Amino acid sequence: WHTGREWIDGGTLVHRINFTADFLGDTNYPGIQEIIDRLTADGPTISPEALVDGSVRLLGHYELADQTRRMLISKVEKNGQMQTGTAEFSEQVAEMLQLIASTKEYLYA
Repeated sequence: WHTGREWIDGGTLVHRINFTADFLGDTNYPGIQEIIDRLTADGPTISPEALVDGSVRLLGHYELADQTRRMLISKVEKNGQMQTGTAEFSEQVAEMLQLIASTKEYLYA
């Protein structure tokens, strides 16, 4: 494997996104469940900002561009404060992890 951005083309980029999204979207994986549990441990509710920031932190402290962070927050803002510890919250976390994995900051890290 040659390091650097030149090895990434349209085909490999789509493959990488799909592979990662499939993994991160499966709440049955112990690592994904651990992320959900750690976000749930912060309290009975979580704000959209805390969901984004916590998910990014638990995926590996990626630095998001302000525009990317705002886009992710706006995706979940319609839900307002989310109730943690529910099946719906687990799915919301999985979806957020998938969205983060599709950002350029994650892909080029």
